Amino acid sequence: MDYGEAVTEFEEFFTERYEEEVLQAEKRGDESIVVEFKELDLFSPEVTEYIRDNPEQALDAAREGVMAIDLLETDMNVRFVNMPEEDYVLLRNMRSEHIGRFVPVEGMIKRASQVKPEVVSATFECTQCGATYEKDQDSSQLKSPYKCDCGSKRFEPLEKHMRDTQIVTLEENPESREGSEQPSSLSVILEGDLVDPEFQKKVVPGNVVEVTGIVRERPIKKNSKKFDIFMEANNVEPRQQEFEQLELDEDEIEHIKEMAEDPKIFERIIGSIAPSIYGHDKIKEAIALQLFGGVRKTREDGVKSRGDLHILLIGEPGTGKSQLLKFTGELAPKGRYVVGKSSTGAGLTASVVKEESTGEFSLEAGAVVLAHKGMAAIDEIDKMSVEDRSSLHEAMEQQQISVSKANIQATLNAQTSILAAGNPKLGRFDPYEPIPEQINIGDTLLSRFDFIFPVKDEPDKDRDTKLANQILSNHREPEEQDAEIDKQQLRRYVAYAKKNVRPQLLEEATDKIQEFYVSMRSSGDKDSVPITARQLEAMVRIAEASARAQLKEEVDESDAQRAIDILTYTLEQVGMDPETGDFDIDRIESGVSSSQRNRIQTIKHLIDELSGDDNSAEIEEVIERAESEDITPEKTEKVIEKLKREGELFEPKQGFVQKI
Repeated sequence: MDYGEAVTEFEEFFTERYEEEVLQAEKRGDESIVVEFKELDLFSPEVTEYIRDNPEQALDAAREGVMAIDLLETDMNVRFVNMPEEDYVLLRNMRSEHIGRFVPVEGMIKRASQVKPEVVSATFECTQCGATYEKDQDSSQLKSPYKCDCGSKRFEPLEKHMRDTQIVTLEENPESREGSEQPSSLSVILEGDLVDPEFQKKVVPGNVVEVTGIVRERPIKKNSKKFDIFMEANNVEPRQQEFEQLELDEDEIEHIKEMAEDPKIFERIIGSIAPSIYGHDKIKEAIALQLFGGVRKTREDGVKSRGDLHILLIGEPGTGKSQLLKFTGELAPKGRYVVGKSSTGAGLTASVVKEESTGEFSLEAGAVVLAHKGMAAIDEIDKMSVEDRSSLHEAMEQQQISVSKANIQATLNAQTSILAAGNPKLGRFDPYEPIPEQINIGDTLLSRFDFIFPVKDEPDKDRDTKLANQILSNHREPEEQDAEIDKQQLRRYVAYAKKNVRPQLLEEATDKIQEFYVSMRSSGDKDSVPITARQLEAMVRIAEASARAQLKEEVDESDAQRAIDILTYTLEQVGMDPETGDFDIDRIESGVSSSQRNRIQTIKHLIDELSGDDNSAEIEEVIERAESEDITPEKTEKVIEKLKREGELFEPKQGFVQKI
């Protein structure tokens, strides 16, 4: 097929199949028309073959073919989507044979440069005789004509014709990677309406996209015989975006509204969270609410309160924590799943890298920033180093990440829900030790989680029978999933809710939450703090998420009750002082319950009192006096050991202690 035949075929195709779409696009002022490749293939397989082999001429022919409709005034680009599966090239399989061909690739946007204007052609004027010449510019430097007719070689640029361009780095999807290989990457050049401000919302680092375009080559260095491969994009189509960007058609919206009318919709959603994992109903309920999230608010004084929920699962081995994290990371668009030991602070937040092409420093986003408006699932959080974990503080509360490195001072958005999991220090729980003492996470980070769920593995005949039955049936019939709502449908439902529903708190809901908060605060003795304002905010977020999950515009009493139930459940699990049976938030937030703190203060005071001339007190005497204060000898010995470990006491001689 030659160029003329291709133009004729395109004219027929657009007139027969796409006339309405082209006219609509012209009315809207669009610069391009998107064509289904498969539809063109059915119309004329010769044309699609011509596009694959001679893309440059074919795209020119397509532009000319569009002009046949109603003799368009403006030149319109033709962009192709949905090429056949067999045409796709994995980034790691890109070779010299693909140069000059039209191929589709899929990958995650790792980095996107700023949009910069580039000279396409320039008009030059001869400084001697004033003659003008136009020259196309295809290299990195502006080139003037070689020689004027009058013999002069001196030219001045008169006029430059520019277009906007952007370079995007595409990285191989984790799913398509094999073994231990490093992910392959490809530079993609976007231009024209692919760099429009409206289109730029789709070209965000972290989004998974499908790119169709022409594969090109350029020398790695000047006059080098080695070449680098890049792609000139014809079209970019998002495959995975944040919830709010998922576009739904009328039928899908209608179906979502019908689903929301079911009074048991929330139970169905919970049943669709990791259906192959048995039990953990309360945790699944919290994860479902985390997907929907509360409403982010900005007050007049500029103070923002986050809507995203953070959940921490502390569990014994083999309880399915990682599977829950993996499922949630895959369900949430822009979900990121990272594992503690192999993650650094820069990998989680942001790092500064040097651009090879320009030599400038640029920011590269880490997992929490890439998951902006999505979810980051962090497994084995207790195995991370303290410095790396501390990078999460700002991300979790302020929901942004500030970077001051090299010559870059920047603040990146990180409106990300965090679902983390870890193991207790000794593998199993000690029910009489506070949770924070059993996990290697700093108290400050721990207090930023809205909910902490201990996942225990206690033998129970009935439960174990059901669990074994579920696991074995998963192995027998791995394909059979008894999810109430399938993954795609659930994702659409969440997307619609997050985009369109911003529930308002009704007075009855606020009264209920307030009543619970005040009664909990007053239930503790004067030394213990049952809950703090952080838990109050967490209850509001949970109540809003509950209303959102049912597509309700108002947060009513039932949503407030759900928030109270979940908070009470987690406090019973991790915030109850086993000695007094009272709720005590200090057990979660500082690792020392108020009764333990009072005991420590009493014993310190006794040591002061009993210290002789040499400032040391006899341990036996301290134990005796502590008994009169209702502290058992075991507890006194435990406190003295604890204080010795922490460097507040030392033993100057056998059987005596002294304060440092």
